[in-house]
Amino acid sequence: MHDQNDAQQLAKVMGWEDLEAVPQVLPNLQLLADFKYDQYQRFGPGRRFIESLALWLRQFEPEDRPTALRLVLDHLVFISDAELSHLVRTAYQDWIVQERMRLVSEEFDIPSHRVQQIARHRRFEQLRLTSLYLGLSDGARTNELRRASDGEIGNEQIWQAYELGEEKAADMLNDLKGSLSKAGFTRSDPRFNLIWLLDDFSGSGNTYIRYDAASRKFKGKLPKIYQRLHEGGVVDPSHYEVFLMLYTATRQAIDHIEYWTERFTTDRGFKPLQLRVLCPLEPEVSLSRTNDATLQAFLANPAYRDDRVVDIHFKVGGTDDSSLGFAGCALPVVLNHNTPNNSVFLLWGPEQFKPHGLFPRVSRHREF
Repeated sequence: MHDQNDAQQLAKVMGWEDLEAVPQVLPNLQLLADFKYDQYQRFGPGRRFIESLALWLRQFEPEDRPTALRLVLDHLVFISDAELSHLVRTAYQDWIVQERMRLVSEEFDIPSHRVQQIARHRRFEQLRLTSLYLGLSDGARTNELRRASDGEIGNEQIWQAYELGEEKAADMLNDLKGSLSKAGFTRSDPRFNLIWLLDDFSGSGNTYIRYDAASRKFKGKLPKIYQRLHEGGVVDPSHYEVFLMLYTATRQAIDHIEYWTERFTTDRGFKPLQLRVLCPLEPEVSLSRTNDATLQAFLANPAYRDDRVVDIHFKVGGTDDSSLGFAGCALPVVLNHNTPNNSVFLLWGPEQFKPHGLFPRVSRHREF
C-alpha cells in the first residue's frame, strides 16, 4: 500500500489482524485506486480513495462491512476521465462523419462503399458546415469534441448549452452564412441541417423527456430543444436531422428516450430523434438483477439510506425510496466528475448525510 496508515485504518475497520492476511484484497484496491478511484473529483481536499473507503465502511454494522466491500470489488463500474475522453475522441470520425456520409449516399444514390466519391461530394462539405453542436450538460465536453474534429467543427457551430437565446442564435446563423459563402455555397437564408445534442451519461432518460399525465404535457430537455429550434428558425424545416449523442447510457434510458421521443415528435409533427450511444450499459449492470440476496438486503436496509434526498426533483423518477437511486435504476456506476443519482444511494449520498456515499455526489438542485 502506498499509504500504510490508510491500509492499517482499512484493516482495523474490516477486522483484519494484519495486512498480510488478505493479500488478494488490498493490492487490488490499491491498484484500482491508483488507476481510477483516486481521480474522483468530489473527494474532500487531500482525501484519496482508500481513506474514503475506510470511513465509508465504518458507517455500517461490522457484519455488513464485508457485503459493502464486495459491492465495491465485484460490482462497481467507474468510468474514468481517460475513458470518457477516448469516447469523445472517437465520436467525430467514427459517428458524426459517418452519418454525413450516410446522408449523402442516400440523397445521391451513391453506394456506401464509394467512400472517396462521397467525401468529395459538395453536399458532404455543405452538411459539415450546416451542422450545429449543442451541449446538454457540463459533461458534454464540447471543447474536446471540437479539438478532436481537427478543425472541421468551427467555433461558430458549437455551443456549450442547449438554451440558445435569440441573440446567440442570430449570431450563429450570421456566421453560418459567412462560412457557406466562403465555401462557394449561395443561400439567401441559411439554416442548420444537422443538429447534434451532446451529453455524457443517461441512467433513466427522464431528464431528457417524460410525459406528465397531470398537465398532459411532455417535459424535459428534448421537448424544449425541439420547440426552440423551430421557433428560432435555427433549422431548415425542409431538411433537418436531430441526433442525440450520449457517450454512455443504460439500456433503460435508451428504451425510454426512443419510446417517448417517437410519441412526442409524431404528436408535434417534428422530425424523429436519432439516438446514438457510444458505450451502452446493458441491464445486467443494474444491482436489481443480482442474485446476491445478502447484497439486496444490505441495499434495502432502511438504516443505510437518508430519504431527505427525496425532493420534488427525485420524485420525477417515480419513486420516493432513495436506496436504489433515481427511477429505481440501482446502478453501481460512478463517473469521475460526479456520481449519477441513478446509482444506489450508498455510492452517491451527499457528505452531509448519514450514511454518506463512497463517492459523494454534488447535486444541481439544493432543496433538501
